[in-house]
This record gives sequence, structure tokens and C-alpha cells, in this order.
Amino acid sequence: MKTPPPKPPFYAHLAVILLPPLLVFFLSIISIIFLGIKTIDENEIDKLLHLLGGVSISFFGAGVLWNLTRRNIVELKDANVFRVIVFGFNCFAVISWEFFEYILDLFPAYLTYSDTIIDMMFGLIGGMVAIFFLRRPIAI
Repeated sequence: MKTPPPKPPFYAHLAVILLPPLLVFFLSIISIIFLGIKTIDENEIDKLLHLLGGVSISFFGAGVLWNLTRRNIVELKDANVFRVIVFGFNCFAVISWEFFEYILDLFPAYLTYSDTIIDMMFGLIGGMVAIFFLRRPIAI
């Protein structure tokens, strides 16, 4: 008798892959519109959004990588390699987002070196927190 395939993890579903990053993005836009950038900066809401963004991007990367592994497009031999690739993708996304903020230069008074570094730290911390919720891909 053939064994059934393992149940996919929560981050493998399309809704989990796409919705959290979009929700964090639109939440940040809505908070800027309704609260204003000054309120967001003073109350450090921006830091929370970067933390949630790091978590959502890690789940996005894990979901995409899990589906690639399941379809035998990518072969991973070690669960730790899976986690490192997901965290590497998170690092790329966090740095790209800060670069994007710098290029747009919508709020120059709030885009200081210190703010950029702290935003990146919170995004990377969010990504590291998400790593603890990832299980190994099915091919390993």
C-alpha cells in the first residue's frame, strides 16, 4: 500500500504566501494616510510594521521554496539549508525595501541613517522569529 503524501505546512498555501505581505504593505499605507508619518514615527508603529513585514516575507519565501521543492524544481538535502535560504531571501527583501524607501524619498525628514538601520534590524528580527515556525520541506 502506498503511503499518503505528508500534509503541507501552513505556509505552503497560496493564501498564506500572498496575503500577509500584501496586508502589511496596505496596513502601512493606510496607517500613513490616517495617522500621518509623524505619529507613526513618534509611536514607533513603523518598527512594528517592519517586524510584521519580516515575518510575512519569511513565510512567503518558505511557501514558495516549499512548493518548488514539492514539484522537484529545487532539491534540498538539509532542513537547515531550507531555513538559510528563507532567511537569505528575507535579508534581500528587507534591504531592497529600505533601498526602495531611499529612492522614493517621500519623507526625507524621517529617512535617517539611524532609522534605516533600525528598520532593517526589525525586519531581520521578524524573519528570524518566523524561522522558528518553519518545518522541513517534504523532499528532505
